[in-house]
Amino acid sequence: MRLFPTVHATGDLPAPHRTHLERHGLTFVGADDGPDVVLVLPGTVTVGASGDAGLVVLASGTETPAVVDLLASRGVVVRDAAAAEPTGLVPADLTADDLLAWTSDVELPVRATLELAAPAMPVLRSATGSQALGAVVAAGNRDAAGAFLVLGVDPSPEVLLNAAVWAARPSAPEEEAGRRSDLVTHPAWTRLKQDVSELQAAQVKDGSIPDAALHARARELVHAVGVALHDLAAELPHDEDYLTAVGKDLTRWADAGFGVPDFLDSLVAFHPQEQRVDGLPHLVLFPMYTQNGSTDRRVEAVLLQVRWPELVARLEAEQFSNALFVPVTFLDFTPGYDTNSAVLFPETVAVREVPTFTWGAIFADREAARFRRVVRAAAETTRLALPPDAARLLDDQRLAEETFILWDLVHDRTHMRGDLPFDPFMIKQRMPYFLYSLEELRCDLTAFRAAVRLEGEGVPHARYVQYAILFDRLFRFPVTGSRVRNYDGLGGQLLFAWLHQHHVLHWTDSRLTIDWPQVPAAVIALAEQIEQLYWRSIDRPKTAHWLAAYALVSGTVTPHPASAWARGDLPLDGPPKGFTDAVLDDEFPLSMFYEALSRKIGDVVASTRGITA
Repeated sequence: MRLFPTVHATGDLPAPHRTHLERHGLTFVGADDGPDVVLVLPGTVTVGASGDAGLVVLASGTETPAVVDLLASRGVVVRDAAAAEPTGLVPADLTADDLLAWTSDVELPVRATLELAAPAMPVLRSATGSQALGAVVAAGNRDAAGAFLVLGVDPSPEVLLNAAVWAARPSAPEEEAGRRSDLVTHPAWTRLKQDVSELQAAQVKDGSIPDAALHARARELVHAVGVALHDLAAELPHDEDYLTAVGKDLTRWADAGFGVPDFLDSLVAFHPQEQRVDGLPHLVLFPMYTQNGSTDRRVEAVLLQVRWPELVARLEAEQFSNALFVPVTFLDFTPGYDTNSAVLFPETVAVREVPTFTWGAIFADREAARFRRVVRAAAETTRLALPPDAARLLDDQRLAEETFILWDLVHDRTHMRGDLPFDPFMIKQRMPYFLYSLEELRCDLTAFRAAVRLEGEGVPHARYVQYAILFDRLFRFPVTGSRVRNYDGLGGQLLFAWLHQHHVLHWTDSRLTIDWPQVPAAVIALAEQIEQLYWRSIDRPKTAHWLAAYALVSGTVTPHPASAWARGDLPLDGPPKGFTDAVLDDEFPLSMFYEALSRKIGDVVASTRGITA
């Protein structure tokens, strides 16, 4: 299926409805253009395109014979409603996709009620205000024969969008076809990968090989890697200077007796940010540690390709300039990246002196794949009914990758923009970990606010970015990693508690629900709280800023009962080090909700190690 669905309407849609669908990425096409979904409007004489297309039928109670026959074949009989008065609606199945997402207190005119037989299933009912079941006003099914949905109501633009996306989704998730690159099966890469893996085994934590008994074999391996690099350089002419420099750095390391490696020359020669071309491959080889993987500096080799979607290229050029940002996906890698690491940063490379960093790479495929797996498990566990487009995001790896690329683009550039403390958080310093929580969350919420604006401007990825930020923060971050100064986890805890305490997120009857229309304003309100903290920071001493940050977090997330910070038992007359030392490893423990969620989906989180799709 296409990245965004195509739609054929059998008549004229009201302008607001058509505009709303187009703003969210749907494209209107002719009946003969192979649409992903057909909107069958009242008065339709012939349905036209069918085949694999999903169907959304807007029933009026006065259907033409062609539509009557179509509905009968799907197990639906339409009855004319007595009056087309606005009526409240409720989901017929609380575990199904939420067709009422992004609507509040929805009341829509009921044009028809529905009588059902297999395979049709009730989707929406009229609200009765009691335990009694209301009349079925929407029904459908999604199976191998295709998706169909019948609406007996006049849908609002949002409900019609939900219906169209629901019907356009395949009956089962479509995994992206495996990436193809001759480089992965190239004999030189196969040899290089084996030789680098053997070389890693001889290295110690700082990257050196102190055991002289291993040096002879290490020199053989270095020579073999150099030969493989030379062979692969012919396939990667845009990396020729860099690969030549890598070969020289390897030889110099071996000739110097395998001390602490220094690959400054090759690092300075590598400039992937200058060729952001979608699909462009690179071979990267450095002695480095892998963030969220290992702190040992060992030689690692990664085959990757740049991901630079047209939309992201345009937005980066026009609105979100970030010349250092390089989104990538894996082709293959040595064991150091068979981990949770989803970044390739130059500051992780072993060098004799720190150069000016000119790029940073983030693996969108790993981010998207683990998001999809964990969020699906979390939604099932909490019985959260997903909006149809959110469910589609979990089904589509390519869409998820492009969504994460746009999120990362805005997040990454935000670290050095805004009313920052005078000593920016990006400068390495020892401080209480909850300050890093606020910085990472600030960047994410800035991306969220940008996505809200972009949605209004008709950028189709924008709402998906909102889902990605919200669900990754709420579901994956708090239950990933240890509880030792887990600053990303705390950021997710803060967002969850904020939304719950502002009555946007609800845990009732052992079910999680989200009031979607209230989400943007509530998330932006939290962003503004953090921005106000930052704006005040340059008027405060460092420790006073830390105390204000703690007050912001602890005002929403409950601290540990043994916390010296919560008691106010801090060395106010001493250096800042005393404040940092007083922070508990788990200053803000998981809530009962997250403790239970972690037990239920912990195995799923662990299973995302090393995945790429």
